[in-house]
Parts: sequence; structure tokens; C-alpha cells
Amino acid sequence: MKITSKELQEKIDSGEKFIVDMYADWCGPCRMLGPIVEKVGTQLKEQGHEVNIYKFDIEEDKEMAAMLGVRSIPALKGFNGGENVVNKVGMISENQLMEMVNNVL
Repeated sequence: MKITSKELQEKIDSGEKFIVDMYADWCGPCRMLGPIVEKVGTQLKEQGHEVNIYKFDIEEDKEMAAMLGVRSIPALKGFNGGENVVNKVGMISENQLMEMVNNVL
């Protein structure tokens, strides 16, 4: 699910357990990673998992991306209790994304 910078900040502040895919439409690797993120996000939702996956377009709010330390995309950031607990940069596999989900817990 795509979220705005305001929604992202609210999720961080609420302490929600989630992973956010920081991407841009012009980014080739981001487009390749997109289907993996969508597939895992759908699986987690269907299973009623406590970790959600969101997508955030860095072009919509570069300040938010900079505040979160995004220097290269695609960048995946996992949050738990308002803290950034896990980071991955670049293309990752479905298994690596599931490993991230487990690390967020």
C-alpha cells in the first residue's frame, strides 16, 4: 500500500511494526523489486501478520527521505516501536524480505 509522508510519520510515531519500501518511479531496480514487495505484502495481510509493508515514493517528499537517511534506492526500512530496526539497500529476494519481516518482530 502506498503511503504519504504524513501517514509514514504517523506509523512511526504510533510504534507500528512495518517495513517501508522507499522508491521512485524512474528507478529501474525499484520497479524490479516492486512485485516482490507487493507479493510479500499481500501474503502478510492474508495471514493476518502483525508486520505490514508500505511503499513510499521519495519524489513526493525528499525531506522525509533525507530525514530517514535514504541515500540510495531502492531502500527498505523496518520499524518497530518507532525505531528503525533493520535496513536493506538495493535489490533483494523474497526470502531476504521475509527475513527482514522476522527482524522487525
